[in-house]
Amino acid sequence: MRGWRGLVWWGWIAVSVVALQPAAPAVAQRVRIAYTATQSNNQHKLFGGGGRLYLTYTRPVAGTPQVYVDVSADGRRRTLGQVSRGTGPSTLSTIVVDRSGTAHLAWTQFDGAIGRVYYSRYRGTWTDPVAVSSAVTYAGYPSLDADSRGHLHLVWYGIRQPSAGQPTPHGGIYEIYYVRHDGAWGRPEWISPGVPDAINPALAVDANDRLHVVWFQSDGFAYQIMYTTRTPPAPWSAPVALTFGQKPSTAPALAVDAAGTVHVVWEQDGGISYLRGRPGRWEKPQRLSATGADPTVGLWARGVFVLWTDGESVALRAFDGAWRPSRALGAGEYPNAGPWRPGAAPGPWAVWTVGNRTRVMDLGRVLR
Repeated sequence: MRGWRGLVWWGWIAVSVVALQPAAPAVAQRVRIAYTATQSNNQHKLFGGGGRLYLTYTRPVAGTPQVYVDVSADGRRRTLGQVSRGTGPSTLSTIVVDRSGTAHLAWTQFDGAIGRVYYSRYRGTWTDPVAVSSAVTYAGYPSLDADSRGHLHLVWYGIRQPSAGQPTPHGGIYEIYYVRHDGAWGRPEWISPGVPDAINPALAVDANDRLHVVWFQSDGFAYQIMYTTRTPPAPWSAPVALTFGQKPSTAPALAVDAAGTVHVVWEQDGGISYLRGRPGRWEKPQRLSATGADPTVGLWARGVFVLWTDGESVALRAFDGAWRPSRALGAGEYPNAGPWRPGAAPGPWAVWTVGNRTRVMDLGRVLR
């Protein structure tokens, strides 16, 4: 793995996408329609495995966004090519590498006016993309992870047909859907009480194969961060709110450390907030920045770190017993925290979008 330190990795991003996606009330005005290379913060864009670092991003092909994956083992990038094959826009990809070294990819693809979640895996070549979600209603913003036995776990948000007395402007209710892959994809189930809407889930599997999922959902007054957990084969726990009050909390991301502590970040009141704990034992939320958007949280040898977009640059704060002051890493937006595990070197990693390119940075020297 020599040659990674100080690497800057460049790739192309997507052009603008028209508003094909159904709009959630009170959220559509805050979400950009143009999907850039590293959007969204609920997903893994970088993942290491088998002595390689994989990057997934979006770039235009004949004017239509498509999903690509690149890889490097020595600091020099090579492309594994275009993975999506649809004629409509494909974007919002998420990647994970299991313990056998197989890379797995999920993304949102528009088949006509309907967004669907697709999947492919790589072991020498990419398999033909498979639609995991329904062809009838919208699904998107997938988040993917793998457990120690190689089982895949996938969540997204999608439209459930409206129930009596609960109509919404987009013709349904957004729920958080979950599905497991154990040789084949199972049947999706919804795990959220989505009244009126549950949006943008982030998923992490811990060292004991326990699943953790966060998303944001309205309580009737404001959007709150919700959390649920599951240790298969037990059922999902009843979702609980991690935030309260009348100021919306949105765009969550999470990571789980080797001790099983859950770390969650999100946007609130124009800035970035952070919370850590375990099911039923959550600490008091902390305000990390009065300004910012699109936060992501990652692990390093001495603690956790948080990245976010602050104005026209990417900001970093690290925790190693106490929170260090924030620092700017450079121009860009939509940062994403790459993987780090005990004994892994180098890293950890970060990626973000700069203009019409992406930048990958080894944060090892920054965090030491």
